[in-house]
Amino acid sequence: MLPRVMVGRWLVLVGGLCWNQAASADTAHVVNRCSRLTRDEYEELDARVLLLLKAESTARSLPAVVCNDQAAWVEWDNERYALAGRVSLVEEAVVAIETRLYGDAGASRVEDEAIASGQPVLARGAGVAPPLPSVLQPADRVALRPADAKGGGIALGLETELASDTIAMSMGPAFDFAASVGPVLIGGRESIRFTLAGRRVSFMDFQLLVGYGAPFDPSKRFGVALRGGPEWMVAYPEGNSGQAAVVPVVDLGVRVAHHWGPVGAWLGIDARWRLSPLSLRSRSDLVANDISGSLTVGAAFVDWSRK
Repeated sequence: MLPRVMVGRWLVLVGGLCWNQAASADTAHVVNRCSRLTRDEYEELDARVLLLLKAESTARSLPAVVCNDQAAWVEWDNERYALAGRVSLVEEAVVAIETRLYGDAGASRVEDEAIASGQPVLARGAGVAPPLPSVLQPADRVALRPADAKGGGIALGLETELASDTIAMSMGPAFDFAASVGPVLIGGRESIRFTLAGRRVSFMDFQLLVGYGAPFDPSKRFGVALRGGPEWMVAYPEGNSGQAAVVPVVDLGVRVAHHWGPVGAWLGIDARWRLSPLSLRSRSDLVANDISGSLTVGAAFVDWSRK
C-alpha cells in the first residue's frame, strides 16, 4: 500500500510539473507568502494545485499560502482557511483547496495519503490522532499585525484644563469613542471636570470628533483630533444651585499612544476655543478663558479585528 501511494503522489507531482512547463510563460501560479516553505515544497504545492484547478476546468483566481511566526493559512476568494500544523504545510494547503473544490472527499483523500505515507497527523505530544476536519473553518478574524487591525474603539482618560483668572484648574474623567471609516475616525467625546480649589464650578461637554491615527489606530504612534460641540458651566454658590451657562466650543489636539495588542496608553494635548464668552450673568467674577488648553492621559481599547 505504501509504495503504491508514494508512486501515486510522485505521478501527480511529475504530471503537474510537466503541465506547468508546457503552459505559457505568463501562466498564473499559487502565491507564496510563507517563508517556511522551501523551494521544493512550493514547487510541489504549486504543481498539485494547478493540476487540481486544471481538472476542475473552470477559470478562477489562484489561492495564496501565507504564514508568520504564529500561524499559517490559505487565502482564496476573499476567505481565509487556517492551517493547524498537524501535517506538512503542503498537505494542509491541499486539504483546504480540495475541500473547497470537492467537499469532504478532498480532505479524506489527503488524510489517507498522509497516514499511509507515515506522516504525523497530530501535533507533537498528542495522544490519539483525531481525523483532519472534513470542512475547514475560516481563520480567526483577529488581526495579527497592527497595520491589519480595523481600529476604532473607546478611550478613557483624565482631563485637566488650565485655570483662568477667576476659575481654578479643573479636572475630571473623559470618555472618547470612535469608529474607523477608511483612514478617518468618526466619533465623539463626553467629559466632566470639577475645579480643584476656590469656588465650586463644574464643566460638562459633549463633542463630535473627527480624527486620524492615535489612539484609535494601533499602527500609528501619533494622531490628531478635531472636536466641536456645546459646553456647560455650572456654579454652586451658597444658597443657590441654579446658575449655569452654555456656549459652543471647538478643540484641536494632538495625540501620542503606545499599544500592547488591543490595549494602549495615550496622552493628548488640546487647544480649546470658546466661540462665546462663558460666564454666569449673575456672577461676573466667574469667567472661563475664551482660549484655553487641556491635557488628557488615559487608556485606549481598540478594535483588533481585521480590516
